[in-house]
Amino acid sequence: MKKSLWLGVAASLLAATLVLFAQTSSQMPELDKNGKPVLPRPMPHLVYSPTDLAHSGVALPASVGGATPNTAIIRVGNATKMTVFANCTQNFDLIMSVYTADDQGQSSPNFTLYNNYTITTAMSAGSQQAFIASELAPTVTSGTLGAPVRLPQLAVSFFEKNDVATAGTCTDRVIIGY
Repeated sequence: MKKSLWLGVAASLLAATLVLFAQTSSQMPELDKNGKPVLPRPMPHLVYSPTDLAHSGVALPASVGGATPNTAIIRVGNATKMTVFANCTQNFDLIMSVYTADDQGQSSPNFTLYNNYTITTAMSAGSQQAFIASELAPTVTSGTLGAPVRLPQLAVSFFEKNDVATAGTCTDRVIIGY
């Protein structure tokens, strides 16, 4: 009697586990920068360093409107919030590039630029932050808000435009929350 009870309990737990963790879609999970599935994640944040973004001390050209190159493309499909930390040596505009991808369900899709959105203009020199989320309008620590871009987006990158005719540098990092 006890043995069959234990077997019944074990079978019930196994069935519950399979139902709980069964995939409901044949779509491959979204992968982070290291090729690991985004969810489940023990720490609900993903940090992209200036090295990850290939955006450490990049040149900001000596002309009004001169732009830095884009950061590396960041996948943000399941993200609910994102903070961009930009640090430039003079006033700047922060622009977000939004990408689409081919519909091939692969781990390395071909990203295509959809559009550029000005997150803020006239951000002060030094370390500044721009917060972008799914349910809140963007907020910034300085400057004037531009486009009210929200998440979710498939993939994004960032660049800065110079507000003055003096050369400088910019360094970025990004924290994404799930």
